[in-house]
This record gives sequence, structure tokens and C-alpha cells, in this order.
Amino acid sequence: MDLFSIIIPAYNDEKIIKKNLKLLIKKLKKISIKYEIIIINDGSKDKTYSEIKKITKKYNLILINNKTNQGKSFSIKKGIKKSKYENIILIDSDLPYFSKINNVINLLRKGVDFIYINRRHKKSKIIYQNLNTYKIFRYFIGYIISLILKIFMNLESGSIDTQAGLKGFKKIKNFNKYKFISKKFFLDIELISLYTKKAKKIVSIPVTYKISDKSSIKLLNFKKNFEIFIELLKVIISITSVKK
Repeated sequence: MDLFSIIIPAYNDEKIIKKNLKLLIKKLKKISIKYEIIIINDGSKDKTYSEIKKITKKYNLILINNKTNQGKSFSIKKGIKKSKYENIILIDSDLPYFSKINNVINLLRKGVDFIYINRRHKKSKIIYQNLNTYKIFRYFIGYIISLILKIFMNLESGSIDTQAGLKGFKKIKNFNKYKFISKKFFLDIELISLYTKKAKKIVSIPVTYKISDKSSIKLLNFKKNFEIFIELLKVIISITSVKK
């Protein structure tokens, strides 16, 4: 039987976390896999931790609690380190692209090393519904990040999308020995870069999607956006300076 570790970072999700965990478990039970679910509460200021704790024993969940907010990348790294299976699935707590999780699992079963949702794929389609200034800004930032990666890192010939909240990969040999520098935003870039440099089989999945209102990027939060830019710069410098 295939073995999977599902890793979910969560922050201030008290209103959705219990419902979404039950929804995920219901779907996983329909698939013939053995799995563990690892949830990392990243220092939430609401009742996210207590909401998860209520169902931890019932559904045999593994709960990691960061006492203070450390960042998504930090939390995911902590979850991966705790995981015991080779196949890893990363999914955000709001279950983005949930209908594609079967595709990710099936591709891992077929021997693909790394799978990611790609909103920049030529077959992907965006639903232009309820667009506002913030959503347009988010789309523009995502496009710029994709362009930077294509130009400076040459990860693949087409456009790449590292930030979509659903991915799957097989741990490569000595995975836990690799040092990833991202603490908050861009572990995804480091992972895709690593698997590219190791010449692993990578597949991207096209998707029909809406632009979400939920993001680390805030239109007028210049301090936060500067922090995001600085980490992106550090990650790109680190990746481009590392040999295969």
C-alpha cells in the first residue's frame, strides 16, 4: 500500500480548520492509501489550536504547535522533518485546488518525483469574477515572480508557478540533510529548484482558478512586502550559487 504524509500549515483558521480537515479525511478514505496528517499551528492568535486539538484523537492527527508565528516555510520544514513516509503532500489549510489532490496522489504512485499546481500553465484558465485592485495586484506579483524564476533560474522552459498551495513530492536521498534558507514565504522555490538540479521527474498540473483574497502580500503593507522581496532575493541568490 502507498504511504503518504499530508502536511498542512495553519494560521488563524479557527472558522475553517475543523471542517476542512474532516473534508480532507473523507476524501482520503476513498483512496487506497495509508496516510498520516500533520498539522502545524503557526502561532495562531485565534482558536485554531484548540479547534484542531478537539479532533486530534478522533482522527489520529499529528499536531505541531508553534507558540509564536514563525512563517509558512518554517512550519512546513518542521512538518516534513516529523513525517515518516516517503511521499509528501503539501496543502494549505483552505484546501486550494482540492479537486486535484487525486491527480497529485496518482502521479506520485506512477513514480513522478515532484508535482505542483501551475496557474501559469498554458492550459490553465483564470475565472475573471469579482476582480478588484487587490486581486489584480496579486496576479501581477505572481506573474513577476514567475518571470524572475524563468529568467534568472531557468527552472523550466515554460512559465512556472511555485506559490500555489498544493504540491506533492517524493523525498530524495538524505532529504533532511538539505539546508533550506526560506523561513516564511519561498520554500516552494527551493524545493522545485532542488528537484530540477537533481534531474528528477517534475510534472505541473493546469488548473481553472479564481484569484484568492488570502495572501501574505498586502497592497499597502510596504514593510511586509519589502520582507517578502528580501527573502525572495536571498533564496534566488542561494539557489543560483549552489552547484548540482
